[in-house]
Amino acid sequence: MQLNTFSFAKCLMLSILSFFLLCGGFNMPVVAQQRRLDQVQSQSLYASAPLDSIAVADKQPHEGSIALDEESRANTKLDYTIETEHFFPCPADQFWFQARAAAMPASAFDSDRSTPRVILTMQPHGMKGTHNYKGIVSAKSDDIGKTWEGPTMQPALNLREMKGRESGRFYEVPVDATPQYHPKSGKLLLIGATFNVDRKTKRDVPGGQSNIFYAVYDPQTARWAPWKTVDFPNSFHWPYKRSGCVQWLEESNGEVLLPFYFGEHNNSIHYSAIARCKFDGETLSYVEHGSEHKLDTGRGMSEPSLAKFKDEYYLTMRNDEAPYLSTSPDGLHFSEAKLWRFDDGEELASYNTQQHFMTHSQALFLVYTRRAADNGDVMRHRAPLYMAQIDPKMHRLLRATERIVVPKEGSAAMGNFGVSAITPQESWVVVAKRTKTAGEKNVIISRIRWNTPNSLVSEQAKPQ
Repeated sequence: MQLNTFSFAKCLMLSILSFFLLCGGFNMPVVAQQRRLDQVQSQSLYASAPLDSIAVADKQPHEGSIALDEESRANTKLDYTIETEHFFPCPADQFWFQARAAAMPASAFDSDRSTPRVILTMQPHGMKGTHNYKGIVSAKSDDIGKTWEGPTMQPALNLREMKGRESGRFYEVPVDATPQYHPKSGKLLLIGATFNVDRKTKRDVPGGQSNIFYAVYDPQTARWAPWKTVDFPNSFHWPYKRSGCVQWLEESNGEVLLPFYFGEHNNSIHYSAIARCKFDGETLSYVEHGSEHKLDTGRGMSEPSLAKFKDEYYLTMRNDEAPYLSTSPDGLHFSEAKLWRFDDGEELASYNTQQHFMTHSQALFLVYTRRAADNGDVMRHRAPLYMAQIDPKMHRLLRATERIVVPKEGSAAMGNFGVSAITPQESWVVVAKRTKTAGEKNVIISRIRWNTPNSLVSEQAKPQ
C-alpha cells in the first residue's frame, strides 16, 4: 500500500510539472503582469468576454517580437530632425511649470498673414511646496517661436479666493492646462483642471475637490475670456473631476471629445473616460461620456490623452505603476486597457507620469519618459523625453524608432509636457523643467522638423 501511494503521488507530481512546462514554465514576471492586467475594470463595447479571458488573450501575443506588415514598415520611413531651444527666464522666487503651446492659422486673426500665431501658456510655481500654483500666463509668437511677446499674467486666468473659509488662506486656481485651436469656432480653447490651494502649507488641500476648467481666447481681439468650469448633471456624483494635462480632439461637426478622470479626491482611485461636449465658441457643455476605465492599483487611471490616426482612436492613461493603452472605433467606447509595450514584447518601463501623442498624417507617435541606465537621479525617471512610432496594427511601440526628443539636463524632472502640431513641416514638444535657479530659462521647446509635410495641419488651417 505504501509503494502504491508513493507511485501515485510521484505520477501526480510529474503530471503537474509537465503541465507547467507546457504552459511556459514558472514565469513569475508574466504571472505578476497577468495579475495586474486582471485588475483592469471598464464598461466597454468590448467587455462581452470575461476579464480573465481578455487578460489571458492579451498575454499570448506578448511572448516575443512581432514581424511588421508592409504598411507599418513603409511608414517607418517618416523621418525628422530635432532642434531644442530654451526660453523665458524664471521669476525670482518661482519657476515656470506646465508649459504647452498651440498654433492658430493666420486666417483666424489676420487675412493678410501667412504664418500662424502660436500661443504658449504656463504658470508660475513656488520654489517650495507641492501643486503650489499661481495663475496662468500666456505668451504669443507670430514668427513660429523665434521671438515672443510676453509672458503676461492674464487676469482672466488668475486664481480666485475661496469663500466661506479662513480669509486669505485658500484659493482656487486653474492648472494643468492645454491650449488647442478649435477650427469650427475659430477660437483657441484652453482646458485643464482646478486645485484648491492652501497658502499656509503651500500645497493643494488634501481631499479637496477639483473641476474641469476652460477658457476661450479670441484671436480677433487677442483677449482671454474669464475661465469657467464644465457643468455636469446631478447624476454624476463624483466631486473630483479633471481634464488636467490631457490632449483632446475636435470632431468634424465641432464637438469636442474630452478625456477626463474622476474619483473621490486626489489620492483616491480614479476612473478615466471620454466626454462628448459641445462648444459654441463661448461655452463648453457636457453631453455624455463613454466607457469608464479603472485599475485597482495606485490611484487608478488618470491624465488620459486622446488621438486619432486613420479611423481609430487611441487613449493613453497614467497609472502609478505603468501606462496603459485603449483603442476605439468611435472615440467614446474603448477596449480593455493593456500595458504599453515595445514590438519585442518588453514593457515601456514608464510609471506615474503622463504620455502624449504626436500625430502626423503618415504615422502616430508616443512621447513619454521611462527608466533608463542614466536617469536614476531624476524624480520618477522623468527625463529625458523619448518618442517612438506606434505600430497601428499591433498597437505597440517600434523600438527601432525610439529617439530622445528632449535631452536630460542634470537631475531636472520633465514629466509635465505638451505636444502640438505647429505647421505642416513642424511639431513641438514643450516642457518646463523643474529648477531651483532663479532667472534660468527653464522652458524647453523641441522642434520636430518632418522630412514629409504633415497634411493634417493644412486640413485644419482655416476656421469653418
